Amino acid sequence: MDIIDGSKIECSRCDTVVSLEDANVLGKTNNRTYAKPLCDDCLSKVGVPKGYELERDVSYLIQD
Repeated sequence: MDIIDGSKIECSRCDTVVSLEDANVLGKTNNRTYAKPLCDDCLSKVGVPKGYELERDVSYLIQD
């Protein structure tokens, strides 16, 4: 995951740039290094597949 301008991230599905406060991150339950950021629109299309976890609050990644 690459953070843009300290507070934004690119959706891994549609390449839309969203703020970290609005981003959702899908991660694999058994692999903590796997993280795919998704915008709300893509999350509604993809959902949370079996074996994945959804993290909605990633504002702790904001860099000053």
